[in-house]
Amino acid sequence: MKIKNLFFAVLSLSIISCSSWVRIGDLNAISNRNLDDSKQYVLLNREVEAEADSDNDALEQAVDNITKKYEGEFLRNAKVFVKDNGKKVKIIGDVWGIRNTQVNVNTSANADIKLNIGDSVVFKKKGKLTEGQILGINSNLLIIQDFKGNKYELKYDEVTKTNK
Repeated sequence: MKIKNLFFAVLSLSIISCSSWVRIGDLNAISNRNLDDSKQYVLLNREVEAEADSDNDALEQAVDNITKKYEGEFLRNAKVFVKDNGKKVKIIGDVWGIRNTQVNVNTSANADIKLNIGDSVVFKKKGKLTEGQILGINSNLLIIQDFKGNKYELKYDEVTKTNK
């Protein structure tokens, strides 16, 4: 009876170990490309995952899959797992690369706008653009009447002058 129980225990452990991932190590950084020291790399995605299964170079394929998917250059803080005698590899890590968007974009508009009583304006109320006319002006507020007869007190930067 003990031999039968021992046999089932060993069989269960071997089945469980075949279908689970085994962590084989942690790497500070891993890449399949040469890095350019003149470029500034930034974190693109944190704790992402990729798998690869191949007869040879499964680790290289997993790194290529994850950097291509997230448009990065290399991984940092990578955890490497293996399954099925090394034929299937999983990597979890932070993808680093070069951001594709321009950071220093400056836009400006200068206009000399004069608001007068009777001017047509547009403003936003309850998420919708509303047209109206200026009834009154003081140093920091406008009194606007929409075309339904409703009156509003609005700040200067809440209205846009129109040519109606």
